[in-house]
Amino acid sequence: SLAPDYKTMSSSQKGFTLIEMIIVIVAVGIIGSMAATMLFQGADIFVKETNRQGFVSEARSAFWRLMRETQGQSSSADFILSDQNSLYLKNGKGDLKDFQTSSPDQFNFRLGTGSYNSLSNSLGYSQSNGFTFYNNNFNVVSPSSGGLTETQAKTVHLSKLDLTFINDMDTLSLSSFVYPHNFRFGSKMSYHD
Repeated sequence: SLAPDYKTMSSSQKGFTLIEMIIVIVAVGIIGSMAATMLFQGADIFVKETNRQGFVSEARSAFWRLMRETQGQSSSADFILSDQNSLYLKNGKGDLKDFQTSSPDQFNFRLGTGSYNSLSNSLGYSQSNGFTFYNNNFNVVSPSSGGLTETQAKTVHLSKLDLTFINDMDTLSLSSFVYPHNFRFGSKMSYHD
């Protein structure tokens, strides 16, 4: 009398029906596609933000290099031939360096008389004011068509760097006045040669 009734047990056990299995498969598919979409959007946001940070780092690095080299200018006379798009520099060791903004959207650097190397391909050339020079009275020294003459260059007391970098929808404007360290000691006298 204590023996199990196998007929009753087998008829009371049920499995999944085909419709239930199809409903589960469809629900898992919908949840999976929603999860994949969210993951794709998250990855897309990450890639865009990484590219944006790279753009900002490149622009800041290029501008910082420009500022640092300009602060090392040995004499105001070395600004000769500089203009709004070209900045010619010479440090205390006599190393020649120059920066150039050019269309289409290039910001270049050259050491000595070699070839130009690109510091940035994201320069907003038409939005940038480039390089501006000021005399002791803080009036703008306007370069002639071939750049600053020797007489004009000797009057330069302060320079302004004003560049705008553009990448897709991002715009980064960087501007700074630079008073070179060596200018604090005055002009070089004839007996310094």
